[in-house]
Amino acid sequence: MAGAYALRWGLADAAAVPLEFDGSKFQLAAAEPNPKRGGVLRVGIPLRAPHFDLHQSGTFFNLGSMACMHDCLIRHDPRDGGKTIIPDLAHSWEIAKDGKTYTFHLRQGVLFHDGAELTSADVKVTFDRIVKPPSGISIPRTILFKAVEEIATPDKYTVQFKLAEPRPVNFIMAAIASGWNVIVSKKTLEENNYNLRKLESYPATGPFKSVKRVENESWVMEKNPKYWNKGLPYLDGIEFYHVLPFSPEMGRQSCPTGSTMCGSPIR
Repeated sequence: MAGAYALRWGLADAAAVPLEFDGSKFQLAAAEPNPKRGGVLRVGIPLRAPHFDLHQSGTFFNLGSMACMHDCLIRHDPRDGGKTIIPDLAHSWEIAKDGKTYTFHLRQGVLFHDGAELTSADVKVTFDRIVKPPSGISIPRTILFKAVEEIATPDKYTVQFKLAEPRPVNFIMAAIASGWNVIVSKKTLEENNYNLRKLESYPATGPFKSVKRVENESWVMEKNPKYWNKGLPYLDGIEFYHVLPFSPEMGRQSCPTGSTMCGSPIR
């Protein structure tokens, strides 16, 4: 349901996607003229991520805590509520007039957190898994790419989605831009048999990287100093803390023995 909701969000009152877009000089920045820098954002979430494979997930408890470590090929613009598709790891694109070929040009020099450079091979293996999941892998958004016949890599920094038959441009671009479709390195997928559910931390390209995670307690992330989008992120770090849901109606019988996290019991 979450995956379907995100797609609807991306398409609601969406701006028309241009067939050609040159974003070679595009850099995302806050809408405010003088954004504040520094500090750590601390967030309380009621449930831990059920696993660590964003592609296989459909819950906000994955996306909400993991998205800040990752990037997508293209993305919804956070500055207008997601109405516009803007560059991310791909800075520019061309869409064939017959609606069957989508060509994306990648930024050069983008590094994964382990220092490896992003290439078209990483994008291809990421979307090959999403479009046609291997045996034992279930991805909720696969159905959105039913028309995709092939993902080609003409060169190190170019990726092409080739459709068997055309689909509405806004639909295909919004599907590709889904926040769950983060780009994962070819090396990471191959070394883990294409299943990342149990891999707590793996290299990504996003503005934050994992520092420490304590099961059912916290997940600490720090600023990526080599992030490709110069000037971002503004924060020095993000910390997620697992907090139990609470309501005043809860009685002592609802809390673990000796726990102080449920507040004062009703007497």
